Amino acid sequence: MSGNPGPRAPGAGAAAHLGLVWLLLQSGPPVGVTVGRVTAVAWPSQQALAVGLAQAADRAAPFPGVGPLPDRPIRLMLAPTRAAFDSLTGGRLPSWSEGAAFPDRSTVVLLSDRPTVRLSAALRHELAHLALRGRVRRPLPLWFEEGYAAVAAGEWDRLDALRLNWQVARGVRLDLDELDRALRGDQPEATTAYALATTAVLLLERWGGGHGLDPLIEHLTRDPTLDAALRHTYHLTEGDFEVRWQGDVAARYGWLGWAGAVGLFWAGLGLMLIWLVRLRRRRDRGRRALLDEGWTLPPDDEPIA
Repeated sequence: MSGNPGPRAPGAGAAAHLGLVWLLLQSGPPVGVTVGRVTAVAWPSQQALAVGLAQAADRAAPFPGVGPLPDRPIRLMLAPTRAAFDSLTGGRLPSWSEGAAFPDRSTVVLLSDRPTVRLSAALRHELAHLALRGRVRRPLPLWFEEGYAAVAAGEWDRLDALRLNWQVARGVRLDLDELDRALRGDQPEATTAYALATTAVLLLERWGGGHGLDPLIEHLTRDPTLDAALRHTYHLTEGDFEVRWQGDVAARYGWLGWAGAVGLFWAGLGLMLIWLVRLRRRRDRGRRALLDEGWTLPPDDEPIA
């Protein structure tokens, strides 16, 4: 998630500031450690984690269509609590966000309250924002920036949200402008929006063939708008791309994709039903055989439910 300013909840900044003050009193001031061009800032309890992430950032592999990170110092800040994260980001990001990039300041902020493997993916995602902005040097539509970062970080699990998304399966119309708004919406809405943004950039990457996103990024460095870059790269307008992207999503994640995703569940349910039907038929055959041999229940033997 890029660190573009957004709506700020009333009192959110003050609450986050108080939380940060409390953290300082409990854990002491944050400590900085420098690895190559990356300076990681973290509280003492997470200093080892900061060193590992700083090393990963300094050795980050080139980004698709963009290349390596800009040759400038990078600041990585770890927030061990939600209050600290909100304070460092100014309370301008949704409550579900776990990472932020500030390209103009070459700064990344990560929520590190639960250090997991996903933290490395989050770091790669935020570094992708720095790399893209460092190459293009201007903001792009939010759907493209977030979709690019997801593709660059290999976040293919985001696509799972589409495979089980009822709205997409029903063929609800997709709109790129609406996608930008949804990316800053509540968590369920944003989860689907991130997945859709990923599919949009993946489609552009497929169109590039063996060159991937290289031609498009190259045009973005020279053309004033994404629309102009799309015209020069793929010979279509942004509106044309939107229509083709809608068709691609419908084909890959519509009814057939939805049915494929839930196919294992229904297949298992179907096999269970078949087994139950056969079991019932076998039992009924046994009862009929007993009746044929003259076995009957006494007339005064009432069943008990």
